[in-house]
Amino acid sequence: EAHGYTATKHQREVGTGYFDAVSMAITGGRSSTTAMHESTEHAQFKPAAE
Repeated sequence: EAHGYTATKHQREVGTGYFDAVSMAITGGRSSTTAMHESTEHAQFKPAAE
């Protein structure tokens, strides 16, 4: 990320948070298909060793 690599933030960049918010509003906060909360994608990536 220090060099402009942002693939680990892809969901945030494409607006996934917006669609998660819509899903949560429709389901009354009970959606099981949201992508951002405790994202498994985020957990899979570690900072690169320098």
